Amino acid sequence: MHKRMKVVAALGALTVVLACNDKQFLTEQPFDFIGPTNFYRNAGDALAAINGVYADFINSTGDNYYGRNFVMLVEHPTEMWTSRLSATNERSMPDVYSLFPGHAYVTSVWQSAYDAINRCNSVLDHVPSIDMDTALRSRIVAEAEFLRATHYFNLVRMYGGVPLKLHETVGLDSLEIPRNTAQEVYAQIESDLKGAVAGLPPAKSYTGADVGRASRGAAKTLLAKMYLQRAGTGVGTPADWQNALTMAKQVQSDGEYSLVADYKSLFDFIGGTVNERNSEVIFAIENLRAPGLGGHISSHMAPTATAPFLGASTNGSFEAESIWFHTFRTDDKRREGTFVFSWNKGGTTVTWDETKTASQPYASETPFPRKFLDPLMTGTGAEEPNYIILRYAEVLLMIAESANEVSSGPTPEAYAAVNAVRARAGIPAMTPGLNHDLFRDSVFNERRWELSLEGPNGYFDSQRNWAWSKARIEASMAHAKSSTSKFPKANGGPIPDKYKLMPVPQRALDLNPKLTQNPGW
Repeated sequence: MHKRMKVVAALGALTVVLACNDKQFLTEQPFDFIGPTNFYRNAGDALAAINGVYADFINSTGDNYYGRNFVMLVEHPTEMWTSRLSATNERSMPDVYSLFPGHAYVTSVWQSAYDAINRCNSVLDHVPSIDMDTALRSRIVAEAEFLRATHYFNLVRMYGGVPLKLHETVGLDSLEIPRNTAQEVYAQIESDLKGAVAGLPPAKSYTGADVGRASRGAAKTLLAKMYLQRAGTGVGTPADWQNALTMAKQVQSDGEYSLVADYKSLFDFIGGTVNERNSEVIFAIENLRAPGLGGHISSHMAPTATAPFLGASTNGSFEAESIWFHTFRTDDKRREGTFVFSWNKGGTTVTWDETKTASQPYASETPFPRKFLDPLMTGTGAEEPNYIILRYAEVLLMIAESANEVSSGPTPEAYAAVNAVRARAGIPAMTPGLNHDLFRDSVFNERRWELSLEGPNGYFDSQRNWAWSKARIEASMAHAKSSTSKFPKANGGPIPDKYKLMPVPQRALDLNPKLTQNPGW
């Protein structure tokens, strides 16, 4: 959504909340499926309701979903990022593979996704019957389909098969329902996204306060990504590789998106330049630096004690892991675009220096994430930078990955797609003549360098290339053990295969006796 529209979204969310049962009821009962009652009378109500769905990416508590917990669950269990905190801290548990069904982040992501899904269901149940402009009504319905698919895609990748709830829940009836299979959840995501593709306009048709809403290109991109994940995790069939390739190529041939010339400019808040609405970003969470309207991830990514460089509250919860950081070529422009190497700490400028690592271990002062940092963040914790969920570079990498699978080896088209991403990064083309496995692993490396912290993608990419990812993560753990590193990864490993999925939250199991736990948990 456009920045000005964000305020409308918050009002929409307030309208939805006020239409719910009272707050005390929500805190005492299973709120996975508790949502708004009927308040739909006109187009204004329909717009307020769909805007409230957008607002649920960053919900009222801020950290429960895309504001922190979801990003940590997806990015920390990789070889890319770790935490400065102890291994027993709840933020470090995903990093060292010591999660459990009662973990707060596992629970909050489940709850937040279902809360957003119920808001989508409310829109889909009620908006079609409103007497209003038919084109606007169709668009709002398609937006709800896209957003519901987004949240179910998060759930099925995180937990596997989950209960499919496709209508608004306003009471306690029908809450005890069993899990659907992963195949059934993916089929619903596919159906919703096909509906969104048919009903959404191109991004360029949005103007003014509507800029940033879900578009046809966003729905096509997410559909390609869904096919890729379904194929890569064995939930679908080999035909899904071709489906992913076909849909990603449609996004490419539509010509609506392109790579920006300067990778670093995609995240230029830290340099004082705003470059959020460009040819590359396909869908992002729009944030506004105002209480209740802004993001929350910047304060967790910033180095500790960095005020006034990055506001009043900085946590240092994301630090670059040594082995992965050193996989970046020094001439790769993404290196400068991804990391912060110098910052203000307690009034003193700290500059990370590679040569210090012999006497001052790497973990003493590591490169920190540059993406999504807000240098003007205030004590309210509301951050301005948009959080990118989909952008065009990923479309090209999906073409490369799926084309390699369809042809059992890289095609000229696959090389062209990945090399376009590398050329923008200022590094040489990928080695020619690679076999299927080497090219696949190289594309996954490219995804790590290009898309880190966005989406988020890390853990979900690992699911599609599990043995490769597991070996890299365990190597990082072994490296941490053998060094003077303070990183919690020194306390992790080996990784059990049960981590191909996260545990179903214990709270959900307690409230719904028809739910079952994932294997091994």
